[in-house]
Amino acid sequence: MNKKALWLVIVLAIIAIATIWFVNNKPKQKNVKTISIVSIVTIDPITQLEEGFKKRILESEFAISDSIVFTYDNAQGNASLQNQIVDKIIRNKPDLVYVLGTPIAIAIQKRDSSLIIVQGTVTDPIEAGLALSWDGSGKNYAATTDLPPIDKQITLIKKLIPNIKSLGIVYNTGEVNSVAVVRRIRKYIEDNNLDIKLQERPVANTSEVSTATESLKGRVEAIYMPPDNTVHAAIQVVCKIVTDNKIPLFTTVESSFLDGAFAALSLDYFKLGEESADIALMILEGKAKAGEIPIKPTDDPIIIINESVANKLNIDLSGVREQSNLKIINPK
Repeated sequence: MNKKALWLVIVLAIIAIATIWFVNNKPKQKNVKTISIVSIVTIDPITQLEEGFKKRILESEFAISDSIVFTYDNAQGNASLQNQIVDKIIRNKPDLVYVLGTPIAIAIQKRDSSLIIVQGTVTDPIEAGLALSWDGSGKNYAATTDLPPIDKQITLIKKLIPNIKSLGIVYNTGEVNSVAVVRRIRKYIEDNNLDIKLQERPVANTSEVSTATESLKGRVEAIYMPPDNTVHAAIQVVCKIVTDNKIPLFTTVESSFLDGAFAALSLDYFKLGEESADIALMILEGKAKAGEIPIKPTDDPIIIINESVANKLNIDLSGVREQSNLKIINPK
């Protein structure tokens, strides 16, 4: 073999080796997964849910092997904008929709049941028609829940306001979650023969919350705010009214204390966002089907009490100080 032929063989061999190496070592093309994050309003619990969800997703092994593309939409409490967002989601068909707001979840599911929905903190998915069972929705739907334990909530109110005879509740009748909670409270009071009269003030939108709350002055010993996006969007207005009129306000979110709420059975919404992400990852990785994942209520929420408000209202805290899940705060 002459030198020219030898060099040709060597070059061809090098090319072959390089080709084999490149084929075996070239970066694998990442799969692109789209997650649409949709919220009904901008309030603190929803912000925490979104932040916890994104953090857990982006720190997961799944995010290393696959490219995650998030899209964001907020209905800002506007029904017309909500419909536009639903149209957009159905048109784009993301791999998964993370929904923060039951009305949007219902709208998406009714329009396109093939879309996979993970909802952050649904209150009652059965009542809303989103799921067939707490043990699994039986649909392309999974969720975490912020359903408050009604027995513990009423027990807390009675411990702190022993002589309570009248309890005010402001809620949006258009939010099935709130309606379900109020119905459970009514039933609990009736089943346990409690001498408490509910003063219900239904509203249709945030602008009505102030008038509804004002109408409770002089009629109630306390007000309870259920997990209601419409009412919570007016939390500052509600807290000003209760502060000015020395009415203790019971809520379900810790952030309400910055505005003057008195006590809460509170959930960690950032943690619930992370739990929602764990559910989403199970679905995206093919480890579970959405309809088979149980929706589990939180059994042991934290009792949080605003001591500065308790002092202003002369409320005795001795009846709850021994609670193991008690957190007493003094916000500025």
